[in-house]
Amino acid sequence: MDVTGEETLAQELLKDLRAAQAKLEAAREDAASLKVLLALRTHQHDLAWQDAQRLAAELEGARSRATGLEAALAEARADATAAEALAEAEERTEAVRAVLGAVLDSIGSRALDRRRFQEIIARAGREAPSDGPGAARHAVLLTEARRVLGIPG
Repeated sequence: MDVTGEETLAQELLKDLRAAQAKLEAAREDAASLKVLLALRTHQHDLAWQDAQRLAAELEGARSRATGLEAALAEARADATAAEALAEAEERTEAVRAVLGAVLDSIGSRALDRRRFQEIIARAGREAPSDGPGAARHAVLLTEARRVLGIPG
């Protein structure tokens, strides 16, 4: 069978069209995966916020039940521990928000811009305190960023 130049061109164009369609479908799948990840992280953020609210309510309940000098001492110890736990939970929540914000800021028209995502996370890590309750941000940023990027660990 003799193939003319136009037929060859048409075949190449059809081949290129199929390749472009495959890339588009892959990009759509990536976007769908990122939407699922975003929904999951939002749910985790909501759970962390609910835990913080519950801790604050328990702390208030502990304050109202405390009486006497021994109770005041126990309350002071509980306050310090609960305040630290609450502060750390708030820092972890902020870290998750930073990762979600980085994902949203890094999603292009087709997929996640990994380099931009990594730059945003690196900036958030530099801005996070290195001691106190704020230091909890570093671990959360690292863990959640690795999950977004698909890095085991």
